[in-house]
Amino acid sequence: MADHNLENNLRKDLGLVSALSLVVGMVLGAGAFMKPPAVLEVAGDYNFALLAWVIGGVFSICGGLTLCELGVMFPRTGGMLVYLEKIYGAKVSHLYGWMITVLFAPSLIGALVGYFSSVFCLLFHINDAYRMAVSAGVLVFIATINAVGVKKAGYLQTIATICKLIPILLLAIFGLWKGSGQMVLFSASGQGIESYAPFAVAILATLFAYDGWAQVASVAGEIRNPSKVLPRAIILGIIFLVIVYACINIALFKIFPVKEMVSLGHDTSAVASQRMFGHFGGNLVAVGIMISILGGINGYIMTLSRTIFSMGERGTIIGARYLSTIDEESRSPINAIIVLVIFSFLYSVLLDADRLSEISMFSIWVFYLLTFIGVIIARRKYPNVTRIYKVIGYPIIPIIAMLGAIYVIYGMLIYQTVNGIASIVVTLIGLPVYYYYHIRNKNKALSLGEMKKYDTSTKYMIVTVSISIILGLIVYGYIVSGK
Repeated sequence: MADHNLENNLRKDLGLVSALSLVVGMVLGAGAFMKPPAVLEVAGDYNFALLAWVIGGVFSICGGLTLCELGVMFPRTGGMLVYLEKIYGAKVSHLYGWMITVLFAPSLIGALVGYFSSVFCLLFHINDAYRMAVSAGVLVFIATINAVGVKKAGYLQTIATICKLIPILLLAIFGLWKGSGQMVLFSASGQGIESYAPFAVAILATLFAYDGWAQVASVAGEIRNPSKVLPRAIILGIIFLVIVYACINIALFKIFPVKEMVSLGHDTSAVASQRMFGHFGGNLVAVGIMISILGGINGYIMTLSRTIFSMGERGTIIGARYLSTIDEESRSPINAIIVLVIFSFLYSVLLDADRLSEISMFSIWVFYLLTFIGVIIARRKYPNVTRIYKVIGYPIIPIIAMLGAIYVIYGMLIYQTVNGIASIVVTLIGLPVYYYYHIRNKNKALSLGEMKKYDTSTKYMIVTVSISIILGLIVYGYIVSGK
């Protein structure tokens, strides 16, 4: 694989605080509020539900520890795209980048944006007809921040992470303190409900809430001293998240009986806050949910746009030259950000975000498994490469990570067969695309990766065109919804 010198022009502005905020901000989102009832419903009682959250955290920590070794070996922007290319070759790397570009990134961001607009309209009593306008507004806002530069986006990530912790801490602390003691841990509580789903489904739900920890590696090329910062950010971030999720769940368990919590569903956190703080408390939780989702949207746009940028530099994707352009002033891949934002909005309007999220989770965990195995392969393939960081407890930790990934894949194939097959089909479509561009570009000197200075008029034109496209999609959505 040829190295791409243009990536050296990306500014190394992210330190430990920003990287740690990126991990926590991307993972700690709507799942913290929405998933506890779903996990409890599948697990059947408090003890198994809490165990599912702990196991999901263990899988994520082992995955993070394993991924760190590749992150410091190949500290270049692109993350798993780079790791897979170094270990398995261009085809596997292309399939991963294709899956991220056309499936994982736009569907996940689209789902987050859709949920943000739903909570926003509910909180401010806005008609649902304006949800698309809210979605467009939040996407344009986050895209603008990221287009200014990664440092500004890092600041936003830090602020969002700090702000979102306020309602979460209030819910956890006052729930643990004022809860009526509904739960009885590590003993038969007699409050369980009958569940026909296997325990694997409960763990799958927690892993969706934990997902996002791997994406910080995709900005390794923009992190100062990545050999130290990257492992610390992933490890400390995930450990912190395990503690936060456990506290939130225990607090909710102390407030609600099993059946009531399951019946409340996504409203559980808001109702719990209202019982403790009154109506204002419920609104506070809603604001906390929006801020947490905002941090997730920002984090995913920041990191996944870099993956799309790296795909453009490799020349095996539609619009490669356009996607591989960096703004000279901000040093950000503005074109990749614009394309990601437009497709994310399109997915949120036209497609079922929940279904797409399930498909994307299956896809990403297949590649997580390949990456975990890749650590062992890299030890043999690159024995002389200096490893400032090595996986703690090797090979036990990587094996646990692999078993966790296999468990996730097995669960999704057995209980979400249609989504799993659809995910495989969409991902494999990337192969003919790869071969087409590989043959087309053979023996050609590609001029990809360009530093471009956008003048003021050009920037206004790009913003105007982007907004026009989004407005056009909004109008189309109104027409479709009105039929």
